[in-house]
Amino acid sequence: MHRLFIFLALAFTAHAQEIRRTPLTLTQGGTPEKPAVYDGHGMIIDLGIDVTSHDWDKQGDLWTSRGPFEKHPPVDDVQRAALFIEEVPIRIVRDRAAEQKSGEKGKVIFAAAETLQPGQMAFKADGSICFRWPAGKTPGSSKIFLPPPGLASGVNIACSYITIKNITAIHAANDGFNIHGPRVGIRLENVKAFSNGDEGISAHETVQMDVFDSEIAWNGSNAGGVADVNDCITTYTNCEVHHNLGAGFFLEGKSHRITHCLIHHQSQDIVVRGDAVVEQKDNEWRKP
Repeated sequence: MHRLFIFLALAFTAHAQEIRRTPLTLTQGGTPEKPAVYDGHGMIIDLGIDVTSHDWDKQGDLWTSRGPFEKHPPVDDVQRAALFIEEVPIRIVRDRAAEQKSGEKGKVIFAAAETLQPGQMAFKADGSICFRWPAGKTPGSSKIFLPPPGLASGVNIACSYITIKNITAIHAANDGFNIHGPRVGIRLENVKAFSNGDEGISAHETVQMDVFDSEIAWNGSNAGGVADVNDCITTYTNCEVHHNLGAGFFLEGKSHRITHCLIHHQSQDIVVRGDAVVEQKDNEWRKP
């Protein structure tokens, strides 16, 4: 019911407002005393490419594209998803045993189509995509989306002292909200990061960021719906995190605080790596 409500709400919003089909890059920040404010007023940034009507070779729940999709070569990086069935990210699978047996350094061999489990995908030698429909999705009943070519993120934050609010980022090849460099004074309010190839939100290097009242779900990263790394300092307050392929939060930055967050439909809630200092308070993890 929760999943249906979200996508009905997005569909309703889309009818009321044009959907942006290109990434949003923010370069104009403010000052510590007067931060800039970017209010999307419900903006939806959807970078997905609808390939539902493609002439798929359909063998029960195993579907294969007839040839590769233009500008979408095989994705070697199993860290992220390269296909979505509606909101659900499809996991890329490689045959590690065959790669090792080949004796070739860097050899990439994808899993054979017949070995794929529900919710998994691979690439054939000619670049065709094959996937098995995920649990809960009847073959042919849902739309199929590719992320855009390359590694575009939905929202790129390239400045400091800025508040970004009321934006939904969907179907980016990389992150929904991506922040690199020495950016400080970043504040996200009421944003949604759904069904992106890598993380929903990801801070890197020495970013300092606070996130409030936001939702991160169905993202394809094997790390987490949120992955904050390097020497970043981040906080998440009153957020909902669910249905991501990896953990809810993957934290290996300098320091992080997670408070009053709801985490559900995740095999792991908060994964901490390295020397990261993580404060946790009043969170709820509804274990599967």
